[in-house]
Amino acid sequence: MSVFVLGDPHLSFSCDKPMDIFGRKWKNHPKKIKKAWCRKVRPEDTVVLAGDISWAMSLKEAEADLAFLHELPGRKVLLKGNHDYWWETASKMYRFFKDHGWHDFVLLHNNFVMAEGVALCGTRGWEVSAGGEQDLKMIEREQQRLENSLQAVPKGYKKIVFFHYPPFDGTSDPFQPILKKYKVRRCYYGHVHGTKAQNTKKIRKKGITFTLISADALDFKPLRIVKKRTKKSFSHQNCQKNPSFWAKLLCLFRHKC
Repeated sequence: MSVFVLGDPHLSFSCDKPMDIFGRKWKNHPKKIKKAWCRKVRPEDTVVLAGDISWAMSLKEAEADLAFLHELPGRKVLLKGNHDYWWETASKMYRFFKDHGWHDFVLLHNNFVMAEGVALCGTRGWEVSAGGEQDLKMIEREQQRLENSLQAVPKGYKKIVFFHYPPFDGTSDPFQPILKKYKVRRCYYGHVHGTKAQNTKKIRKKGITFTLISADALDFKPLRIVKKRTKKSFSHQNCQKNPSFWAKLLCLFRHKC
């Protein structure tokens, strides 16, 4: 059982929003996502979708996009992106999922989600380079949401954090103190596309590794970030030894009786 992540699928089955303005590799990208997903992800796995899931403007309009994801294997953890205008309150969304019989969706919003013994935390984030008064208020709100997510995790569990926006730029790093406070070591983020996505490398800052996981940066393939180690099953040879052992023990018991 594994945990995967994929950002920015930008699905648009109910509206006309082609993504190939960001490059030819985006042509028919839902087919690419489905092919790679079905090859890598099993029904018992978890996939974090780190924002910009659908171009839809309402939950009803997002139905076709969510249906596409529902048909793919695994549990889907949804994080809000800046283009997810269809996003509603948690209660409305869970009711929508329930009405459709979609029990494979989980929201990551002011909370955490457990998967393979690891706490998945995160928030949308904001454009940290923006310096307006309203932008600063939005960053403060996202800082609080990140703190809420991390603070809810019981002690002793490792934490992985997901953002939609890059959580830093060349001069601003507003989420770093919170990540450090809760001993986070790995972060994943999306939002970046095109040439910039291809040129963005994994970054390590103050003991934390930041990885870009927007769909085109990953070539539309979910990235495995946690793999559960399962105990080695008994070999055929070991299974053959067990009957002999119990037969000898039973024989000894009978002699004593």
